[in-house]
Amino acid sequence: MVSRGLKEYLQIDLLQVHVITSVRTQGRFGKGQGQEYTEAYVVEYWRPGMEKWKRWKTFQGKEILPGNINTYSEVENILQPIIFASKVRIYPYSQYDRTVCLRAEIVGCPWEDAEASGWKSNWKVSSPM
Repeated sequence: MVSRGLKEYLQIDLLQVHVITSVRTQGRFGKGQGQEYTEAYVVEYWRPGMEKWKRWKTFQGKEILPGNINTYSEVENILQPIIFASKVRIYPYSQYDRTVCLRAEIVGCPWEDAEASGWKSNWKVSSPM
C-alpha cells in the first residue's frame, strides 16, 4: 500500500553517472485482472560526491509527477531540469491508500565528462533491493 507518505520506492542503479532526460511508467497489465498502477510519483536521485539523495523538482518547485490512469498505457514525463545521476528512486504517490504496481524506464545516456569531474572516484555499486 502506498499513500502520501513516500515510504516505498523502486531504486534503479545505473552503475555510472547518466544524463537523465525523462521517466516512462506503466502499471501492471495482468490480462484484465486488477487495477494496479501508479497515479503519481516523486523522483529522487544520487551520484558520487553527493552526501544524500536529492528530490527532483521542476523549475517552478513542483515535485509530484503525473503517473498512469490505467494499467497498460505508457506515460512519459520529460524532466526539466535534467538530472545527472547514477542512482534513481521512484516513490509512488497517492492521495489515498492504494495498491500499486510500477514498471519504469529511465531515458538518457551516459555522461562522458563524469570521469573528468572526479565523480567516479571511490564509490561502491550497491546491489538492488
